[in-house]
Amino acid sequence: MIDWWIGGALGPSGALVWTGPDWVVVVAAGTALVAWVASLAGRRAAAARLAEAALWAGALAGVVVALARPVWVEEQGRTEPGRVAVLVDASASMGVREGGGSRGEQATALAASLEGKGVDVFHFGANLSAGLPDSFALPDTDFDAALRALSDRFAGEKLAGVVIISDGLDRGLLRQHWRAGENPVPPQLPGPLTVFQVGTASDLRDLAVQSVDAGGYAYVHAPFRLHATLRGVGFGGRMVRVQLSKEGAVVHTKDVVLDGDGKGEATFEVTPDKAGRFAYLIEVPDYEDDAVPSNNSMPVVVRVVRDKIRVLQVAGAPSWDVKFLRRFLKGDPSVDLVSFFILRTRRDLARGWSQDELSLIEFPYQQLFSEDLKTFDLVVFQNFDYEPYFEGGNQSQLLQNLKDFVVKDGHALVMVGGDRSFDLGKYGGTPLEDVLPVTISATATPADEVPFRPVLTTAGARHPVTRLVSDPTENATWWARTFPLDGTNTGLDIRPGSDVLLAHPTLKTASGKPLPILSVREAGAGRSMALTVDASWRWSLFEAAEGRGNQAYLRFWKNAMRWLIADPSTARITVDTARENVSLGDDVRIVVGARGTDFGPLEGAHAVVTVTSGDQTIKLEGNTGADGSAILTFKPERRGAHRVEAKVTVGDTTLGADATVFAVTNRDPELDEVAPDDGFLKWLAARGGGTFYGAGEHGPIARDESAGRTVWDRREVALWRSPGLVGLIGLLAGAAWIVRRRAGMR
Repeated sequence: MIDWWIGGALGPSGALVWTGPDWVVVVAAGTALVAWVASLAGRRAAAARLAEAALWAGALAGVVVALARPVWVEEQGRTEPGRVAVLVDASASMGVREGGGSRGEQATALAASLEGKGVDVFHFGANLSAGLPDSFALPDTDFDAALRALSDRFAGEKLAGVVIISDGLDRGLLRQHWRAGENPVPPQLPGPLTVFQVGTASDLRDLAVQSVDAGGYAYVHAPFRLHATLRGVGFGGRMVRVQLSKEGAVVHTKDVVLDGDGKGEATFEVTPDKAGRFAYLIEVPDYEDDAVPSNNSMPVVVRVVRDKIRVLQVAGAPSWDVKFLRRFLKGDPSVDLVSFFILRTRRDLARGWSQDELSLIEFPYQQLFSEDLKTFDLVVFQNFDYEPYFEGGNQSQLLQNLKDFVVKDGHALVMVGGDRSFDLGKYGGTPLEDVLPVTISATATPADEVPFRPVLTTAGARHPVTRLVSDPTENATWWARTFPLDGTNTGLDIRPGSDVLLAHPTLKTASGKPLPILSVREAGAGRSMALTVDASWRWSLFEAAEGRGNQAYLRFWKNAMRWLIADPSTARITVDTARENVSLGDDVRIVVGARGTDFGPLEGAHAVVTVTSGDQTIKLEGNTGADGSAILTFKPERRGAHRVEAKVTVGDTTLGADATVFAVTNRDPELDEVAPDDGFLKWLAARGGGTFYGAGEHGPIARDESAGRTVWDRREVALWRSPGLVGLIGLLAGAAWIVRRRAGMR
C-alpha cells in the first residue's frame, strides 16, 4: 500500500535524482514565497495566523518539490554473451547468376542460417548498413571501409565473432595493395573472423565488351578507329563474332579468338563522310548461359568534325568566273580543292590526235563519279556539259550517282550557269535535275545577254547565303550597289519547295514568276544551289575599283559553302548536349539555340524537345532566354543511344528543327571482373587469424567464448507525480483554506 502512495517500490541501492529544470524550480520557489507572504495579510487571531501560515507553507513547498520532478533511480548491470556480426557483400557482382541462381541468393540463405539470438546482420558496398540488402546492386565494394565502420559501430565492445559472406571482389585499396604484393594490414576487428566464399569460377560463363575507345572525336573523310576490349570468363580459346552497328544498322563484323585467359581485342576502322554526331554500338553474342547479359554491348557516340571541306570543281571551259572561284577555293585554308578544267574528250582521240600531241590528261570521270565521289563534301559544276565526257553508255548512272551523293549521302551540289550549263548542257529530264532547286527545259533556250542587276527577294533578305552583313537594311544596300551581270540562262523555273534568293528584275519564267538567278533547296539529306550566271566574279572587281575590296564576292561564296555543307553557323535552330557519352543516372544538359531572321539571339521562343530511346519517348519544354538559348535537363533511365529532336516555335509559326544523339552506358566497374577471388578471401581470413570456407562449404564460425558485454537495467520511480505527494498538497491547501475561513478571512 505504501508503494502505491509513493509511486512504486524504492530499492535500497537507488538514488534520488532531481530532473526538473533549475529555472523552473527557482521561479516556482519565488512564486511560492510571494504567495505565502500574501497569505499572512489580514487581521485574525495569532493562533489562526500561525496555523494557516504553516499549512500554506507545507502546500506550497509540496508544489515546488513536484515541479523539481524528483525521481528515484536504480541501475543494475548484468553480463550477456558476446554478439556475432554478419557482413553480407551487397555489390553488383553478387547479382551474377551461376548454377541456376545468383550469388546474392546464396549469401542470403547462408546469412539466414546464421541468424538467431545475438546475431546482427549488416550489408556493405562502400558503406556499412544494417540488415540484409533489398537487392545486390551496390557500387564500389570496399572491404576496408566496411570493416572500419564495423569497428567504429562496436567501439569498446568485444564480439564473439565477425562473419563475411562475399565473392571476394573488393574494389577498394585493400585488395588492390594485396594484388600488388604489398601485404597490407586489414583493420583491427573486435572479434575472430570467419569468411564464407560464394560463387565459383568453374561454373561461370560471361562474355563482355569491357571497354570501347573511340579517341574522342573524328574528322570527315579521315579514318578513325573504334577499339573494343573483350573479356570472356569461360570462353578462353574460343572465337567470338564482334559486331559494329551505326545508327542501328550493322556496318562491320569481325571474328576474334580470345586468349587462354578469355581476353581479346577488336578494332574497327571507320571513315565518316559527313560531320555531326553518330551513334555506334559494339556487341558480342548473348549466349543462353551468359551470367551478365547486360555487358554484352557498349554504345558510344562519336563527334565528327570537319578538318577541311573537300570540294570537287568541274569546269567545262576556262573563264574569268572559273578562275575567280578556283582562286577563292584554293585560298581558303579550310578547303581541300580538286579542280578539273575540261579541254579534252574521247572525241579528240577519235580525230586522230596522238597522246604525245595532247598535253592534258584525259578526264577521269568514271573514277570520280563512281569510286571517289563520296570523299567530297561539295561538287561544283561550273558551265559544264556532261554529255561529251560521260561516254560509254553509263551517263545516266553517273548522274544518278551524283543524285544519290546529295539526296541519300547528305552532300551538296552547285550548278553555275553559262553556255554549257542547265538546259544548254542538256540536264533537263536527267536524274541530276531532280536534285536542283530549278526545273530545266527539255530543249535548249538561248541565254539572255542583256546586262542586269539581280533583285534581293524576301527569302534572300533572311537567308544566310545572301546575308552579306548582319543589318537587313545595310545588306539590301550592298546587293543594290553590286555591279550588273552580263546575261543569264533562261530555260528555267523554280521547283516547289525551293527558295529564290536573287531574281531577275524583268524576265519571267513560263509560269509567270520572276526568273530565278540564285536559288537553293534542301534535297533529301543534302542541299543544292543553282546560280544561273557565270559572272559573279564581277562583284569582286567592281568593289575593288571603288576601294571597297572584294567583300561581297568573298562573303557570298563563303556563306554559300557553309550553308551547302550544313555548317552549324548557318542554322537558326540548333540542339546540342554537353557530352556525347554519359553514364546512367547522370543529368544530361540539353541546349536549344534559336536565332531570328537577322541571325541574332531570339528571346521568348518556345522549344519542344523529344528524347527517344527504343520505345521510350520523353518530352521536355522551355523558352529561350535573352541569349537565345533554352536549357533543359534530362536524366536518362536506360542505356543505349538516345536521339534528341528539338522544334522551336513562336506563336503558331514553326521556326525550324534540329536533332542530335548521345549515348548512355551503365557500365558498372563491379561487373568488369566477375570471377570470384578466393585467394583474396583466404588471405583476409588468415591475416585475421580466422577461418575460411570455400564455395559450397559450411562449418562452425570462429568464436571468442570470453566475449561478452555488460547490459545495465535502469528503473525509475517518478516521486513527483505519486498519489501521496498530490494528496498531501491538496490536504494541506484545503486545511489552510478552512482555517482561513473560520478566522473570518476570505
